Amino acid sequence: MKNFMKHFQVRFGVIILSFAAMSAAAVTTKPVQLSPGDNIQNAVTAAPAGTTFELSAGTYRMQSVQPKNNDIFVGEGGVILTGAQVLSFKADAANSSLWIASATPAAAGSGQCQTAHPLCAYTQDLFVDSVLQTPASSSADLKAGEWYFDRSSKTVYVPVNPAGHTVELGMTSFAFYGTASGVQIESLTVQEYATPAQTGAVGGYKNGTGWIVSKVESRWNHGTGISLGPAGQILNSFIHNNGQMGVGIVNGSNSKIIGNEISWNNYAGYATNWEAGGSKFWATTNLLVESNYVHDNLGNGLWTDCDNVGTIYQGNTVVNNLNAGIQHEISYSAVITGNTVEGNGATSNSSFWSGQIVLANSQNVQIYFNTIEVPSGYADGITLINEARGTGTQGVWVASNNYVHNNTVTYQGETGQSGMASYSGAPSPTGNRFDYNQYTLKAAGTVHWAWVNQMTWKELQTAGQELQGTSTN
Repeated sequence: MKNFMKHFQVRFGVIILSFAAMSAAAVTTKPVQLSPGDNIQNAVTAAPAGTTFELSAGTYRMQSVQPKNNDIFVGEGGVILTGAQVLSFKADAANSSLWIASATPAAAGSGQCQTAHPLCAYTQDLFVDSVLQTPASSSADLKAGEWYFDRSSKTVYVPVNPAGHTVELGMTSFAFYGTASGVQIESLTVQEYATPAQTGAVGGYKNGTGWIVSKVESRWNHGTGISLGPAGQILNSFIHNNGQMGVGIVNGSNSKIIGNEISWNNYAGYATNWEAGGSKFWATTNLLVESNYVHDNLGNGLWTDCDNVGTIYQGNTVVNNLNAGIQHEISYSAVITGNTVEGNGATSNSSFWSGQIVLANSQNVQIYFNTIEVPSGYADGITLINEARGTGTQGVWVASNNYVHNNTVTYQGETGQSGMASYSGAPSPTGNRFDYNQYTLKAAGTVHWAWVNQMTWKELQTAGQELQGTSTN
């Protein structure tokens, strides 16, 4: 009997402890309420991981937040996080036509600039009443809408009396950053952060895992609007007018870019063949890019570049971007289907790289059921490019075993091509096939195709392509 009671007490004790553990697990931390003027990072530091922070409406200035694992940030109403500092000006005693303010300069970041934008790597932007000003290389002959930052003397110059206006200078690099996993950010606006190129105002250096960003507006940040790491998700957000790029994803599996508008990015003038425009995705597996509206970016619209495997581009509308509409480069298997891709690359004089859909040195890709409209100018339709680019995670980067079928392609001008270009020294491209596509030539023209060499429709069919396709004027 004693042994039984001892055994029962031990078992009973285990039961009590188990109930206590279950009770503790069931307790959830109450949301932390924050208001403008509160320090968000201090609240995060004081709270346990997995806390929900509810931000009430208003402007939170120069906040930079490093979340803990599974933290959630939700904006209630019109919540704006701005990385800019308000400057106070006075007349310049040395030059009566200028006004000056003191400010702390940041070092220049990295990045390749376009010739017309030599100052793109400087991350601090100036805004007057929320309107971006153009940086100048000196204070001489400044015009309305321009500004100059003498970093050695820590002095900002403007040519118009700013009295009665709000003048802001980007100062803080990131709104949210860090290595935490499972972070969620929802329903707020992030703007005017001095974000370096290849980093995100939301996401920082892209080294957090499993972040979900939804219903966020990210605008007027110098680098990338939202840039996430492995398994990141960007959902139903508006990412526009950022200095380098709209969105980015780096590394990992099962990332999702769904239901966003991505537009007007690369105002700082970064080189588009380096990294600029709507987006760039690097070394992803099973990336899903679906139902996004991607337009008027100064660079590529949607761009998978380097060792992406299992990508799906589906149901996107990609229009009027400076360079390619959708570009899958030095990568592997992908499906590109059901997209509307129009008006891209019209001003980019770069053979075959200004296509509506560009498949560059990639293999095992299917491109089908897309609606393509090629503008007059330099633009192309659906293009395969084969060059000597080396080897990646899944083997040699080569344009092989790609099937382009059942697309409708309309040419608005007399120029523009679809097909394949293969260059000297490249590995041999094999197994590529164009068929069942429908071409409409609005402005006639006879050489709208290429298979290594430029070809007429008849020559393309003689080369064994588009045997079931159609071409009409």
